[in-house]
Amino acid sequence: MKSYTGLTGKYIKGQKKRSLLMIFGIILSVTLLTSIGTIGMSYWDKSIRQTMRDFGDYHVSINGITGEAVSKVKNNTSIKSAGIISREGYAVIEETTEKEKREDPFAAPYRYLNVKGYDANAINMLQVQLDSGRMPKNPNEIVLSSPSLSYFSEKLKLGDTIKLGLGIRKVTSTGEEKKISGIGDFGWDLDEVFKAQTQKEYTIVGFVKPPTGNWSSSYIFPAITVDDHKTIDNNKKYFVYVKMKSLNDIQKKTEAIMSSLQLENVEQGSAMQLSRDNFIKDIRIEYNNELLKLYGKSTYEGVNHSLILAFAAIIIIIMTCTIAVIYNTFHISVLERISQFGMLRCIGATPNQIRKIVMQEATLLSLIGIPIGLLTGTLFMKLLFYYISLLTLGFLKDMRMVISIPILIFAGVLGLLSVFLSAIRPAKQAARVSPLEALKNTGGTKVEHITKVNKSLFVKKLFGFVGQFASRNLQRNKNRFRITAFSMIISIILFIVFSGLVEFMQQTTQVSGKQYSYSISYDGPSKRIDDTVYQHVTQLDAVEQVYKFYSDQVMAIIPKDKINPKYYELRKDRYVVDDGEGYRTSNNFFMSYGDNGLDDLQSKLTSGKIDKEQMDRENGVIIQQKISMLTDDGKQMIIDQTNFKVGDRIKIRTFDRSQKGYQTVTVVGIIDHDLLSEEYNDSEVLSFITTPKVYSNIMGTDAYARMFILANPDVSNQAITDYLKSLNVKDAGFNYLDRVAEVAQAKNDALTFSILLYGFIGVIVLIAFLNIVNTVSTNLILRTKEFAVLKAIGMTQHEVRKMIVLEGVFYGLFAGVIGIIIGTGLNYGIHYLFGGALDIDWVFPWYSIGIAFAGSMITTFLATIGPMYRLNKVSIVDALRREN
Repeated sequence: MKSYTGLTGKYIKGQKKRSLLMIFGIILSVTLLTSIGTIGMSYWDKSIRQTMRDFGDYHVSINGITGEAVSKVKNNTSIKSAGIISREGYAVIEETTEKEKREDPFAAPYRYLNVKGYDANAINMLQVQLDSGRMPKNPNEIVLSSPSLSYFSEKLKLGDTIKLGLGIRKVTSTGEEKKISGIGDFGWDLDEVFKAQTQKEYTIVGFVKPPTGNWSSSYIFPAITVDDHKTIDNNKKYFVYVKMKSLNDIQKKTEAIMSSLQLENVEQGSAMQLSRDNFIKDIRIEYNNELLKLYGKSTYEGVNHSLILAFAAIIIIIMTCTIAVIYNTFHISVLERISQFGMLRCIGATPNQIRKIVMQEATLLSLIGIPIGLLTGTLFMKLLFYYISLLTLGFLKDMRMVISIPILIFAGVLGLLSVFLSAIRPAKQAARVSPLEALKNTGGTKVEHITKVNKSLFVKKLFGFVGQFASRNLQRNKNRFRITAFSMIISIILFIVFSGLVEFMQQTTQVSGKQYSYSISYDGPSKRIDDTVYQHVTQLDAVEQVYKFYSDQVMAIIPKDKINPKYYELRKDRYVVDDGEGYRTSNNFFMSYGDNGLDDLQSKLTSGKIDKEQMDRENGVIIQQKISMLTDDGKQMIIDQTNFKVGDRIKIRTFDRSQKGYQTVTVVGIIDHDLLSEEYNDSEVLSFITTPKVYSNIMGTDAYARMFILANPDVSNQAITDYLKSLNVKDAGFNYLDRVAEVAQAKNDALTFSILLYGFIGVIVLIAFLNIVNTVSTNLILRTKEFAVLKAIGMTQHEVRKMIVLEGVFYGLFAGVIGIIIGTGLNYGIHYLFGGALDIDWVFPWYSIGIAFAGSMITTFLATIGPMYRLNKVSIVDALRREN
């Protein structure tokens, strides 16, 4: 050995158990960092891919620009790549029949194919989803929308050729071409005519999935062919989808591009769906904010800052907890080796050499623990993703584990930094030790006198002299007590914070839409479903529940003092028509789910009660006033439109002037969620739910044109689908929607997402448990000589065990209270930071607090079992002779 620092390696080898405990702490911390980084990167990767499928892999779209502007946009220095789409023309599939026009007065005169030419970049950027086949590779190939196939006179299949007469649509009354510039080209005129201009023959190479949420999809169907757009027609309009080289200041760059084109009447917006309804007069810019916000670059600065701050806070919490875990182990080790450092000082070691010994020890342990931590974190995530892959369910069914080298490097560096930050203070403390005091007092840098310890009569009365001894022992060894309690506090904080994140993510990923198995609607002249249909459906096998759905819009006078002031500030344009002491609004829904629907709605009431007889007498209504809305700055909010209470009275009336004037309804209940949904209403309407009788009294009709069916997923639904198909054959006014697969998928989504989230919580719980066990066990093992002294002066083995258990209880009580207070505060703080992007009510985490507190008590008890077993086997003489 050439220097004092050469003792480091010898010490690590000589004190294997203590070294292993410190290495174990480092492994746990790096495992946590690696797991969090891997799961975060994997989820981000999945979100990116899912968002690209749903909204497209582009940053900005410029719709409706002329051919001469296309090259200027495409060649702009800010743009990385551009996808171009042109309209090839419309083609008539069939003319709408007279029967369809009688049953639907607003039916389009024709069913069209809307043929567009995509270049290769546009196909990739818009992520066209195929049902079968492939995308076209040349201008003579085409893909058709799957729903359009049932309207062709002959059955089409892959490889068939089809001749299309491509042309334009004209409005008969004006003789002008129909001006529709949106990529979906929604809308039509009842008197429009089609004028063919060219004939073209295509080979069918694929069928695309139908767009969602497109109300005109039964009349206008997409068809895609290829156009490389090497030749641009200056007289045509084009849709250009671009990806920027840099996402910084994307809105300013886009505005600069448009300014250079010297174009007027440019409208800006945010892409919501690829099948969105765009009524565009001239040119429209749309930012793909759903994708941009995942990069922290959306055009809503408030959303970007909120997400960045929230994630930064999470990283800081993880970093702090990681340092704390490692620091505890180092600090306990240094405290228990004060006499050894004092001995080195006595034989000539300088404070600088003592510091070097501790820091070298930290370095050697890091070189062992960090690689193992990276490996165990990766293997844990591999195991978690393996089980997810076996389920193959829901949103995460194609989630892949992303092993990111930068994440591993970051976790390793962060772990190394944590170790050094954890070792600095213990190293300084070891260097400051006085040789004389260190040799006189093992386990501390100064002598602590028993007279300084307070006596607790309450503890003595409750637990006897052993309990008082345990309490005084914790007070006597304050440094050790703080270190051990701090370790437990950190674990409790981790659990409460991350449990809150799980709850937060579950709220933000609620399954959308009404949850039912099937719905039947009737659009025939009578606008009424006969009760015999309802009776027949209720008797079908697998049918669990059927709701008659009555619905229509009404005008309502909303008293000014019942409007939520916060909502009023955001939507003043909704309340502009004064009527007495309130505002008259027209965007309200009056509805009923039938008597059985009211029975099932009982469980969703947040206030009030449902008494159908009382509702019939008083025109009683249940109000759904909480909604989910997007503010102008891109913030998602959950907010009450109004502040109605049970007993309030509201004036409403129908739009039918032949009916009565205003009638008064009485609020009997409040709900947050609709009968068939667990999410908040995303359309800014006020909904009144009532009985069929009250609906008939107010609206002047007892007709219902829709039914919702809930089916048993464990029983064959064939009888239901057969009957629904037969209805459509008998009367074309009947339509039905099959959502069995969609509902099953939604449930699978929720299940799979919960598995992932609680798998992550499992990592936190495991690390918290092992952290506490590690710290408490280390504390007890290093006090072997102390317990031997107690036995030598007369304390029995049973009393020693009781004292150790009571120390654990006191640790748990103290750490539980402090950890719960800090953890709850951080839980709320992170929720507040996320509030800039998504406003969801914060719920006090009672459940997490209960689990954390109970877990800390149980863990401290379990942590004492192993050391107590070892202490029982050690003789008093051996324990007094040995060095810790």
